[in-house]
Order: sequence, then structure tokens, then C-alpha cells
Amino acid sequence: MKKLKRSGARIPLWRVLCLLCAVLLGEIFAKEPVKADSWALPSVSTYTSPDGHTRVIVTPRDLDDQLAYFRDKAEGIEPAGQRESGSRAASAKLERKISGRWVEIWNAELANEIAPVEGIVRNDGAYFVTFDDWHGTGYGPNATVIYGAKGERVAQISLSTIVPKDYIEALPHSVSSIRWRGEGRFSKDGNFAVIPVIIPSADQSATAVQTVDFAVRLTDGTVSPIDPRAWKRAVEVASSARADQLAEARAAKDAFLAPLVGPSANTERAWHNYLREAVARIYGDGDTPSTTVLRSPKQLDYAISEDWVREVLTEPLGNQVALATLSEPNLVKVLAKIVPTLANNSLSRTTVFVAVTDDYWPDVVSVMRPTGANLVQLDPKTPLKQREERIRRRYGSEAASLGQLEQSVFRSAKSWTSIAVFVGICCGLLWSVRRRVRPPS
Repeated sequence: MKKLKRSGARIPLWRVLCLLCAVLLGEIFAKEPVKADSWALPSVSTYTSPDGHTRVIVTPRDLDDQLAYFRDKAEGIEPAGQRESGSRAASAKLERKISGRWVEIWNAELANEIAPVEGIVRNDGAYFVTFDDWHGTGYGPNATVIYGAKGERVAQISLSTIVPKDYIEALPHSVSSIRWRGEGRFSKDGNFAVIPVIIPSADQSATAVQTVDFAVRLTDGTVSPIDPRAWKRAVEVASSARADQLAEARAAKDAFLAPLVGPSANTERAWHNYLREAVARIYGDGDTPSTTVLRSPKQLDYAISEDWVREVLTEPLGNQVALATLSEPNLVKVLAKIVPTLANNSLSRTTVFVAVTDDYWPDVVSVMRPTGANLVQLDPKTPLKQREERIRRRYGSEAASLGQLEQSVFRSAKSWTSIAVFVGICCGLLWSVRRRVRPPS
């Protein structure tokens, strides 16, 4: 049997088939995109004990600004973003109020690269506990750090020490952080730090969250759930939430890779999303247009949507405008009212995308001609393919190169049965190939 060659290596056909299966199935279950976030520069923070007699003043490592920090990180320059004349390490100073005066007890460097996100100090000053790293909540070894009576480091605890990997994956994620906890506190007897760990939800944008408490022994950093039964329920909820998240991510990926047509639901939000995605598929992500949707005349709040269309054509934001409507014939009527009020060629430097079918496109062109706009039809009935560079950017080069094959095989997959059929075909080919090359017994 002939073998394929690649980079000088001889690769059997059966291994190629296995690799193809792995790549396709791996792409199907890729993780969902994460959310963006922002962080203000850290500043000096003071954490006071519940009785008000002990405080810890935390001084962060000084940064020029966030941009300098991220740029240096990208270029491998350390300490990243360091201000030349500023503090070169995060530090903490513990003070106790004695005879009405604050007296320094210890001053020590912290484990954090820049600064902790939060801290708590016990009434007697015997323990100071910090949580997380600036611009990295939930990541790294400093999810919880315990400092002793002289500022010595007692324990350094990562999030993976507190909860398992699957649970972490179910928690809300942003670009830089994992939202994993509420506000830490000390137990009533003062022997433990209590951390309310968030119970994941399928809706990662939810603001109201439930938590389950974990206790961290201050003497050695041992971690355990306070109520094992509550923790067991939390794990079950997290498992269900993760399954929902993965299903949502698969659906989002399917929609992203599939040819785009007009929305099935005739709603404003659906049309806004369609306009943005359609333009991105035609021209890429470089220049997102403003999107305006004309409501149905039957809606009580319809009138204001006419004003939106008038405003965007009178004073367009940028050089691209995208229009859609819940009623195509009404859009033509509204444009016919607005265009005569505009100066001739007032939109000669503007591209106007209009989401209408072929039935109304000639009317739109005729009505809009005096404006001089560069008109582009977005026909909701005409499928728009996804751009390969957008697939590569979101899901990797393998997804882009195999995009057409994946669409033909999986876009029609409505259940696990279809996937099983595909895998079965590959296995059949594999069996056939191996059978042909099996040495004589």
C-alpha cells in the first residue's frame, strides 16, 4: 500500500483517517469565546480588621499604565510595565492601634506580581489573607495566600486546589479572569478563612449568584467545604451548567460556520445581529457599521424608529450604515419620505447596506438614487458564506481549512446519530485499509 509523505515522514493512510476524525470532532466541541473585561490601575489599599484595631496597607508594584504592562508582557519584558521610579514589588504593612496610635508590626513583600484583588486581616493581626492577582482573578498560584504574624507566607493556594478542573471550566470566564468567589471573611472562631465559592450557572452573565462556603485553615492552608452535602449539590449544578454551556457553544459555532440567511424571528435584535454578521461576512471585521432597524407600523412605539432612520441618513456615523426592517414595503415608503429632505449626493461617501429581498430592492435603489449612496443589498434569502480568516481567528486554522468539509458533514447533523454515522464511515474505511494490508498469517 502506498503511504503519504509529509515533511520527510511516512504516514500510513489509517493514521490520516484517525487524525481527520480527531480534528473534526475536536472542532465540534471547541470552547466558547470568552468575554472582554477591563482593569483600572491598582492603587494603595487599606484593609481593616472587623474590630478596627488592626489594618494592613497594601502598596502595589508601580506601573506606567495598563498598555505598557500588556505590551511588555507580549514582548517578554520583565518586570512588565514597571514605572522607573516606582515601587518594584507589591508589599504589605501591618499596623496595630496601640494607645490611640498606629504602630507598625511588620512590612513584607507579597506573593502577587502587581497586587492582590482583596484582603482580610484578623482582629489580633496574627493572619492576613489575600485573594487573587490584579488582572488575573482565579488564575495562577495566588487565588488565596495566607500570611502569618510576622508577614511570613504560611500557604499559597491555587483555585485548582480548592475546586476541580471541570468545576472551574463551568465558572464565568472573561479574557483575564475567572469569576469564582464572593467576599472572603473569617470564621466565627477566627481559625479559618471562609470563601464563598460561586456555583456556576448556564447563564454566565447572571448577576445574582449562589455560593457554597469553603473553609481554609489558617495554620496550614488546608481547604475543605463547610457543608459536604451542599458542595455535592453544587458540583451537580456545575456539571449541568457546563453541559448547557457546551451545547450553547456548539450551537453558536454551528451558526458561525453555517451560511448566513435572514433571521427566523422577525425581531429588532435578530435583525441587528443579522446586519452586523452579514457585513462582516462580506467585508470582514475591520469596519463595523451602525445598524438601524425600522419597526413595524403596527407597533405602538413605531414612530421613533422612523426618526432613527432619518437621523442615520442625515448624519451617518462613519462611512457605513446598515438598515433592516420588520416590514419591507414600509421601509420603501419611509425612505421615499426621507430622501427628498436630503441634499443631492449627501451620501456619496457612504455605503448603505439594506437588508431587503429582491422583491423590494429595485424600489430601494430608485428611491435612494438622489443621495448618491453606494448601495449594497443584503438579501436575507441569499446565503452568505463565512470568511476563512474569521474562522481562523475564532476557531483556528484547522477549522478554516476543513470548514467546507465540516459544514457538509455536520451542518445537517441534528443529533448524535449523524455524528455516529460519520465516525462509522471513517471506522469502516480504516478497517478496510487495515484489512488490505494485513500480513499473511
